[in-house]
Amino acid sequence: MSLPRSLATSDLKWLEHPAPANNIVVSSRTRLARNLSEQPFAPHAKASDLSEIDEQIREAFEQNPYFNAFVRVELSESTATERAFLKEARLISKEMERGGANRAVYVNNDLKCSIMVNEEDHLRLQRLEPGLQISQAQSLLNEVDREAAKVLPMAYHEHFGFLTACPTNVGTGLRASVMMHLPGLAFRREIEGAFRDLPGKGLTVRGFQGENSEGLGDFYQISNEVTLGKSVGEIEQQLADTVATIMGREIEARTLLLKHGGITVTDAIWRSFGILANARKMESAEAMKLLSRLRLGIDDGFFQNLSHEKFNRLVVEIQPGHLHYRHGAAEDAEERDIARANLIRHALTTKS
Repeated sequence: MSLPRSLATSDLKWLEHPAPANNIVVSSRTRLARNLSEQPFAPHAKASDLSEIDEQIREAFEQNPYFNAFVRVELSESTATERAFLKEARLISKEMERGGANRAVYVNNDLKCSIMVNEEDHLRLQRLEPGLQISQAQSLLNEVDREAAKVLPMAYHEHFGFLTACPTNVGTGLRASVMMHLPGLAFRREIEGAFRDLPGKGLTVRGFQGENSEGLGDFYQISNEVTLGKSVGEIEQQLADTVATIMGREIEARTLLLKHGGITVTDAIWRSFGILANARKMESAEAMKLLSRLRLGIDDGFFQNLSHEKFNRLVVEIQPGHLHYRHGAAEDAEERDIARANLIRHALTTKS
């Protein structure tokens, strides 16, 4: 099955309000890497192996009623724009966006949970929650993990833990990440300093679209890089502590900018608003850059029609796949740019 229309029109529950710290943290995500025992890891498997793995997972999930709440999407049958939509909704990775035979994703009906089949590992289970809710995301994902283990034999070693294609994921197989929006630190050119200590803590930073992407619109993902030798609790706590420190620096940066930045900062905020509220055509990169400036003024009441929740949702809605499937824009780039400008104007000038 290619992308069902029901998914394309579903609301993104992981952007709902209220959410802890959603003035800085857009979302929290936990992901578990799992592999089937007695099957070759996906990167070294033959096409016939991948087909067998995919069929084994399909049959197993059909046996467990728990997975009736998930829709299976065949990535080989999906268009590039459909796969872009799934990536923008953070339901698949950039690697899975490429598509390919014997690859699929299971998506639950609230678009908070997905299970990727035959990415780097046989199974990549992930859960999204709005704002700063790392433990909540992991707790809910554990349920999915337990249900999958009821019907599938997982590759596990008594000493090393869960076995994975990449050695850095061995153990718990957990990657926890937090998407942060840091316009204050970016405006003050303090981003590098805020991230300087991350490698020494076993953490890493990625851009808006994850691995090998840039910090588009001052969005950054902070995540653990190694799971071996660490418990789930240790990974969660270290990430939460680091995020709290960065949040403190971001709040301080925003406060200083608004108190001491003078007309330069205020002008940058309102100039961005003026362009966004009046433009008739706008590319994605420009929209993200201009929108980022607006967040500096939301807490101070600059924009009556723009809340942090509405801002977070808008950033996702203006991406190409969402413009096409949720808002009816054509796949042509210029038509999308026009639709993007229309969507932003409406969001900034209409009371919700």
